[in-house]
Amino acid sequence: MHLRSMILGLWLTVAPTAYAVAGDWSRFEAPGSQFVLDLPTGTFVATNGAKGGARLTLSETAGGAVIDVYGGTNVKRLEPREFIAELSRSPRIADTSYTASGKGWFVISGHYVREASDKQTLIYYAKFVFSRDLRRFAAFEISYPVMEKLRMDPVVKRMEETLQLVR
Repeated sequence: MHLRSMILGLWLTVAPTAYAVAGDWSRFEAPGSQFVLDLPTGTFVATNGAKGGARLTLSETAGGAVIDVYGGTNVKRLEPREFIAELSRSPRIADTSYTASGKGWFVISGHYVREASDKQTLIYYAKFVFSRDLRRFAAFEISYPVMEKLRMDPVVKRMEETLQLVR
């Protein structure tokens, strides 16, 4: 019985904190780009955004994570595998350690160096979703210090699961 009381006490101590963190999310709708996704708002603040909401950058207030959210036109109508090849050639990409794709989407992850921090290697993760005709896309990119991976994994997962084109 004593162990049961300890577990209940621990749960009551931890549960309100976990709930508060889970509540620090907002649904972002980009009217010009016609996409939606959930964004963490508790520890991130918008540092810039384009007119009409087509691009938004969030920076972590007490950490090194940066999130870019944007949508656009796939002028060349690249297939997901072609898009991955283009992104992999970026001069700041140190390596690509993971890719996955399906009909109308892909993810890419690895390590790269952020412009403002030419010495610190970061983890990057990006997800792109496309319209059926490949004309439009929506995407998010998140980067963060390697030592923050375990803490950032749930953030990446929720954003990845909620990113979608509206029309």
